[in-house]
This record gives sequence, C-alpha cells and structure tokens, in this order.
Amino acid sequence: MLLKYPSVGEKPLMFVHVEDVATGNRTLFPMLLDTGADETCFPAAYAVYFGHKNLAPTVSKKFIHGVGGKSTAYIHSVRLVLIDPVKSSKNAFMSAWSSALTKATFVTSLDMSMGLLGRDVMAEWKDLSFEPTPHRSASKWDITIRV
Repeated sequence: MLLKYPSVGEKPLMFVHVEDVATGNRTLFPMLLDTGADETCFPAAYAVYFGHKNLAPTVSKKFIHGVGGKSTAYIHSVRLVLIDPVKSSKNAFMSAWSSALTKATFVTSLDMSMGLLGRDVMAEWKDLSFEPTPHRSASKWDITIRV
C-alpha cells in the first residue's frame, strides 16, 4: 500500500495516531520523521496525554544519550497508527497501518511539542521518500510511505 502525505510546514512532520496499547485509546499527535533517531520517542511531559504516568512504580526507565547529552527515558506501551490519506475525512480518520513496535521512550530532555518518529518504526516500512514541494507554502514536502 502506498501512502502519500503533505508535510506540516517546512519539516517532514506529519500527524499520526498514538495508541495506548492497553486501552486502545488514540490521540492525534505530530511526529517529525527523524532518520537520525534510533528510536521513536516523545517528550516525557506528554506521557499523560496518552494515559501513562512516568513515575508509576511499574514503569521501566533507562538512560539514553543524544544531542542534548544524557537523559532519563521512561518506557511506555504505545503503538503508532498511520492515517489513510485517501479514505479519511475531517470527521472520520481511517487507519492504514499500525506499527509492530509497541513500546516507545518518553525522554525528559526532549523539549519539543512533537514526537520523533525514528528508524525503529521506519524499518517496518518497505520504502520512504521525501519530495520537495517548493510551489506550496503550507507544505514543503510530500512524504511517501510504502507499507
């Protein structure tokens, strides 16, 4: 299946559903497609929006290193779900693909209003391409994903 999305603005940014694995609840969330990120991750402060608590006693954590140095990362059960760009409407989102990945990190030093969709999820796709669209001011990229 071939999925084609306009990016949001100048970066390869798209909206995906982030699904709480335990409840199935979904939240629409912006994700930057980051080919330099090993893992898909979110700002730690956003865990609550997906139904998780970073400081709950059962939550695993690890220490990671990145551009910002060493940071604490809380591990939560979430799945990414791509929205079908053809079958969806403003009132009803249709799912096109769900990640096999069911855990992601929520990083304390990630100070952004979006998540980073990393190579762990991108590796599940058959193909990914970014095509510049200089003729559009609201979307500078077309993101094409083959699943």
